[in-house]
Amino acid sequence: MTAYLVWRGMKLDTVGIWRGVACAIGLLGTLAYHTSVKYLRLETTALWSIISQFACLSISYASLWVDDYELSLAILMFGVCASRIGLWVYDIAITQLMQLQVPDDVRGVVGGVQQSLNAFFDLMTFGIGLFLPDPRQFYVYVAAGYASVGIAMLLYGYDFARKSSSASTKYSRVAASTIEDDLSQPADGADKSFQLN
Repeated sequence: MTAYLVWRGMKLDTVGIWRGVACAIGLLGTLAYHTSVKYLRLETTALWSIISQFACLSISYASLWVDDYELSLAILMFGVCASRIGLWVYDIAITQLMQLQVPDDVRGVVGGVQQSLNAFFDLMTFGIGLFLPDPRQFYVYVAAGYASVGIAMLLYGYDFARKSSSASTKYSRVAASTIEDDLSQPADGADKSFQLN
Protein backbone atom coordinates (compact mmCIF):
# COMPACT_ATOMS: atom_id res chain seq x y z
CA MET A 1 0.00 0.00 0.00
CA THR A 2 2.93 2.31 0.69
CA ALA A 3 4.10 2.11 -2.94
CA TYR A 4 0.58 2.90 -4.13
CA LEU A 5 0.24 5.93 -1.84
CA VAL A 6 3.63 7.28 -2.90
CA TRP A 7 2.72 6.70 -6.56
CA ARG A 8 -0.48 8.67 -5.96
CA GLY A 9 1.63 11.58 -4.71
CA MET A 10 1.55 11.18 -0.93
CA LYS A 11 4.78 12.16 0.80
CA LEU A 12 6.61 9.51 2.83
CA ASP A 13 6.29 11.48 6.07
CA THR A 14 2.52 11.66 5.52
CA VAL A 15 2.43 7.91 4.87
CA GLY A 16 4.32 7.41 8.15
CA ILE A 17 1.83 9.58 10.03
CA TRP A 18 -1.11 7.63 8.60
CA ARG A 19 0.56 4.33 9.58
CA GLY A 20 0.98 5.63 13.12
CA VAL A 21 -2.68 6.69 13.18
CA ALA A 22 -3.69 3.22 11.99
CA CYS A 23 -1.63 1.61 14.78
CA ALA A 24 -3.15 3.90 17.42
CA ILE A 25 -6.64 3.13 16.15
CA GLY A 26 -5.75 -0.57 16.30
CA LEU A 27 -4.98 -0.14 20.01
CA LEU A 28 -8.51 1.21 20.43
CA GLY A 29 -9.61 -2.23 19.27
CA THR A 30 -8.23 -3.69 22.49
CA LEU A 31 -10.32 -1.26 24.54
CA ALA A 32 -13.35 -1.93 22.36
CA TYR A 33 -12.91 -5.68 22.90
CA HIS A 34 -12.82 -5.39 26.69
CA THR A 35 -15.85 -3.11 26.70
CA SER A 36 -17.77 -5.37 24.32
CA VAL A 37 -17.23 -8.62 26.23
CA LYS A 38 -18.56 -6.96 29.39
CA TYR A 39 -21.97 -6.53 27.74
CA LEU A 40 -22.06 -9.10 24.92
CA ARG A 41 -21.17 -12.73 24.49
CA LEU A 42 -17.78 -13.47 22.97
CA GLU A 43 -19.40 -14.85 19.82
CA THR A 44 -21.46 -11.68 19.37
CA THR A 45 -18.35 -9.54 19.88
CA ALA A 46 -16.62 -11.44 17.07
CA LEU A 47 -19.68 -10.99 14.83
CA TRP A 48 -20.00 -7.23 15.20
CA SER A 49 -16.25 -6.76 14.78
CA ILE A 50 -16.01 -8.65 11.47
CA ILE A 51 -19.07 -6.79 10.20
CA SER A 52 -17.46 -3.51 11.27
CA GLN A 53 -14.22 -4.38 9.51
CA PHE A 54 -16.07 -5.29 6.32
CA ALA A 55 -18.12 -2.08 6.42
CA CYS A 56 -14.97 0.04 6.81
CA LEU A 57 -13.23 -1.82 4.00
CA SER A 58 -16.31 -1.20 1.85
CA ILE A 59 -15.55 2.50 2.22
CA SER A 60 -11.95 1.87 1.14
CA TYR A 61 -13.09 -0.22 -1.81
CA ALA A 62 -15.48 2.54 -2.90
CA SER A 63 -12.57 5.01 -2.93
CA LEU A 64 -11.25 3.33 -6.08
CA TRP A 65 -14.11 4.87 -8.06
CA VAL A 66 -13.72 8.42 -6.76
CA ASP A 67 -12.19 10.66 -9.45
CA ASP A 68 -10.82 13.33 -7.12
CA TYR A 69 -7.34 12.10 -6.10
CA GLU A 70 -7.24 13.91 -2.77
CA LEU A 71 -10.72 12.77 -1.78
CA SER A 72 -10.02 9.25 -2.99
CA LEU A 73 -6.90 8.99 -0.83
CA ALA A 74 -8.69 10.44 2.19
CA ILE A 75 -11.53 7.92 1.83
CA LEU A 76 -9.07 5.06 1.33
CA MET A 77 -7.05 5.98 4.42
CA PHE A 78 -10.13 6.59 6.57
CA GLY A 79 -11.58 3.19 5.68
CA VAL A 80 -8.32 1.32 6.26
CA CYS A 81 -7.62 3.07 9.58
CA ALA A 82 -11.17 2.57 10.87
CA SER A 83 -11.14 -1.10 9.86
CA ARG A 84 -8.28 -1.72 12.30
CA ILE A 85 -10.68 -1.63 15.25
CA GLY A 86 -12.78 -4.45 13.81
CA LEU A 87 -9.65 -6.34 12.79
CA TRP A 88 -8.14 -6.30 16.28
CA VAL A 89 -11.40 -7.03 18.10
CA TYR A 90 -12.10 -9.96 15.77
CA ASP A 91 -8.56 -11.30 16.15
CA ILE A 92 -8.72 -11.20 19.96
CA ALA A 93 -12.24 -12.66 20.04
CA ILE A 94 -11.36 -15.57 17.73
CA THR A 95 -8.18 -16.31 19.70
CA GLN A 96 -10.23 -16.35 22.91
CA LEU A 97 -12.91 -18.56 21.35
CA MET A 98 -10.26 -21.04 20.23
CA GLN A 99 -8.77 -21.17 23.71
CA LEU A 100 -12.17 -21.77 25.27
CA GLN A 101 -13.77 -24.13 22.76
CA VAL A 102 -10.97 -26.22 21.22
CA PRO A 103 -10.14 -29.28 23.37
CA ASP A 104 -6.72 -29.23 25.04
CA ASP A 105 -5.45 -32.34 23.26
CA VAL A 106 -5.91 -30.83 19.76
CA ARG A 107 -5.42 -27.12 20.52
CA GLY A 108 -1.79 -27.22 19.33
CA VAL A 109 -2.77 -28.86 16.04
CA VAL A 110 -5.61 -26.40 15.42
CA GLY A 111 -3.36 -23.45 16.30
CA GLY A 112 -0.64 -24.79 14.01
CA VAL A 113 -3.05 -25.11 11.11
CA GLN A 114 -4.31 -21.59 11.76
CA GLN A 115 -0.76 -20.19 11.77
CA SER A 116 0.05 -22.10 8.57
CA LEU A 117 -3.00 -20.66 6.83
CA ASN A 118 -2.10 -17.16 8.05
CA ALA A 119 1.44 -17.57 6.67
CA PHE A 120 0.11 -18.94 3.36
CA PHE A 121 -2.24 -16.02 2.78
CA ASP A 122 0.46 -13.57 3.87
CA LEU A 123 2.76 -15.14 1.28
CA MET A 124 0.01 -14.78 -1.33
CA THR A 125 0.09 -10.99 -0.89
CA PHE A 126 3.80 -11.04 -1.81
CA GLY A 127 3.00 -13.30 -4.75
CA ILE A 128 0.42 -10.86 -6.04
CA GLY A 129 3.04 -8.13 -5.70
CA LEU A 130 5.49 -10.12 -7.82
CA PHE A 131 3.01 -10.73 -10.61
CA LEU A 132 1.25 -7.35 -10.44
CA PRO A 133 3.93 -4.81 -9.48
CA ASP A 134 2.34 -1.84 -11.27
CA PRO A 135 0.66 0.57 -8.77
CA ARG A 136 -2.17 1.02 -11.29
CA GLN A 137 -3.11 -2.58 -10.49
CA PHE A 138 -3.52 -1.82 -6.79
CA TYR A 139 -7.26 -2.40 -7.16
CA VAL A 140 -6.46 -6.14 -7.39
CA TYR A 141 -4.97 -6.04 -3.88
CA VAL A 142 -7.94 -4.08 -2.59
CA ALA A 143 -10.43 -6.43 -4.24
CA ALA A 144 -8.62 -9.53 -2.91
CA GLY A 145 -8.51 -8.19 0.66
CA TYR A 146 -12.09 -6.99 0.49
CA ALA A 147 -13.32 -10.33 -0.85
CA SER A 148 -11.38 -12.35 1.74
CA VAL A 149 -12.83 -10.34 4.64
CA GLY A 150 -16.30 -10.63 3.06
CA ILE A 151 -15.97 -14.41 2.79
CA ALA A 152 -14.75 -14.62 6.40
CA MET A 153 -17.72 -12.50 7.50
CA LEU A 154 -20.20 -14.73 5.63
CA LEU A 155 -18.67 -17.95 7.01
CA TYR A 156 -18.58 -16.68 10.58
CA GLY A 157 -22.08 -15.20 10.25
CA TYR A 158 -23.43 -18.52 8.96
CA ASP A 159 -21.83 -20.42 11.85
CA PHE A 160 -23.10 -17.84 14.34
CA ALA A 161 -26.67 -18.07 12.98
CA ARG A 162 -26.54 -21.88 12.93
CA LYS A 163 -25.38 -22.07 16.54
CA SER A 164 -27.85 -19.41 17.67
CA SER A 165 -30.72 -21.26 15.99
CA SER A 166 -29.59 -24.54 17.55
CA ALA A 167 -29.29 -22.93 20.99
CA SER A 168 -32.73 -21.28 20.77
CA THR A 169 -34.32 -24.58 19.66
CA LYS A 170 -32.62 -26.37 22.55
CA TYR A 171 -33.75 -23.63 24.97
CA SER A 172 -37.32 -23.87 23.66
CA ARG A 173 -37.35 -27.65 24.20
CA VAL A 174 -35.95 -27.31 27.73
CA ALA A 175 -38.44 -24.53 28.55
CA ALA A 176 -41.37 -26.55 27.15
CA SER A 177 -40.26 -29.62 29.10
CA THR A 178 -39.97 -27.57 32.32
CA ILE A 179 -43.43 -26.06 31.83
CA GLU A 180 -44.91 -29.52 31.22
CA ASP A 181 -43.23 -30.84 34.37
CA ASP A 182 -44.50 -27.87 36.38
CA LEU A 183 -48.05 -28.31 35.10
CA SER A 184 -48.09 -32.02 35.78
CA GLN A 185 -47.11 -31.50 39.45
CA PRO A 186 -49.97 -30.54 41.78
CA ALA A 187 -49.47 -27.33 43.70
CA ASP A 188 -49.05 -27.49 47.50
CA GLY A 189 -52.44 -27.76 49.13
CA ALA A 190 -54.17 -28.64 45.84
CA ASP A 191 -56.27 -31.71 45.24
CA LYS A 192 -53.70 -34.48 44.71
CA SER A 193 -56.13 -36.46 42.60
CA PHE A 194 -56.08 -33.79 39.87
CA GLN A 195 -53.28 -34.40 37.32
CA LEU A 196 -52.83 -32.64 33.99
CA ASN A 197 -52.13 -35.09 31.17
